Amino acid sequence: MRASFPFLYSYLFAQYPAFFRGELPSDRKAYPVEEKKTDSSLDALVRVEKLQLLFHQSYPAIFVSLISCALLSAILWPVQHEDVLFPWILIIAVNAFARFILFTLYNYIKPRGRDILAWEGSYFITLLLSSLSWGIGALFIMPFDSQLHQVVVFYFLIGMSGGALSVYSANRVMTLTAIACLLIPITTWFILQSSLLPVAVGMGAVVFYISAIRAGRILSSTLNDSFKLGHELKIAKETAEAMAQIDELSGINNRRAFYDKGKMLVDYCLRNNEELSAIIFDIDHFKKINDRLGHAAGDAAIRHLGQILQQTIRKSDLCARIGGEEFVVLLKPYAPDEAAKLAEILRLMISKAPIRFNGEEIDISASFGVAVGASDLDTLLKDADAAMYKAKEMGRNTVVCSE
Repeated sequence: MRASFPFLYSYLFAQYPAFFRGELPSDRKAYPVEEKKTDSSLDALVRVEKLQLLFHQSYPAIFVSLISCALLSAILWPVQHEDVLFPWILIIAVNAFARFILFTLYNYIKPRGRDILAWEGSYFITLLLSSLSWGIGALFIMPFDSQLHQVVVFYFLIGMSGGALSVYSANRVMTLTAIACLLIPITTWFILQSSLLPVAVGMGAVVFYISAIRAGRILSSTLNDSFKLGHELKIAKETAEAMAQIDELSGINNRRAFYDKGKMLVDYCLRNNEELSAIIFDIDHFKKINDRLGHAAGDAAIRHLGQILQQTIRKSDLCARIGGEEFVVLLKPYAPDEAAKLAEILRLMISKAPIRFNGEEIDISASFGVAVGASDLDTLLKDADAAMYKAKEMGRNTVVCSE
């Protein structure tokens, strides 16, 4: 018996340092249509698309961070010691460089599909470190004797938080984490002061963070629903296209799908000067089965043959039900008599496997016609059909090859 030849896919993802291998907890390819139908698979596809968006739109944030660092340092230079500013500038630069390396590797490797999720943890770690270097660093570089410069530092952090809300909105957890790292340290310090101005500024930051929580939820939910709807529509389209090509009773290709795919296969063989084989067969005395036992028994026979074909035919070959009880197989033979041997295997399988219907065993058989050549599809099928009728004339349940 012929077995299907499955392909084994593997992907070695070891082109970047171990630092970039971290993964966040998951909340969580055809014919992957069936796989995609599950909620967890759909959620994974949405996560992939959102992470792609994050990598795409947050690249400029690296340079925004460096420019903001330079501007704030210039403003604080007259009132803050360089021994304090230099370490902070170095930390900001190191974090920016780490994110630059991560994004460069991502764009160089160009991961696809679920392989992209392997980069989620690395993205989150670098974002967390960058946000903390700004949030905690602001307390160290902020002059404690100048309320004006304190407000300036706070102004920069609010601007960075607004940028985080717009850039990282595809992932609500990342958005709120980044804003929390930016604002909580300085907000806590402001609220703990005794004078009115810093306390008021701190309370304003609390109001901003509460608003950011709500806005982040709305933005993230809207993007998530949009991505999910897009994938659901794509899955529905793929499913509809697949169903339109499948014969509902036998479970194999229908007549339309056979001619669409068969013409492409014939064209390929003609271009490469290769021969193609066609096997046509139908169930012997099919009308008697319907007349004696009813159409349900005939349907059971057709389903039975569909199962045999699915278990026997190679993935590279094409099989279909093209008529009531008529089936066809199109294949590229690797040996001169391979098509005839396959037809004989199918004949034996059909004749030696009776159908069980309503507690009764129904013996069936089929007559086969085989044609081999490098011609157009209609000519090849015509020759195979003529050979099949010869098989019927010779007593049925036999294989005849076209001359």
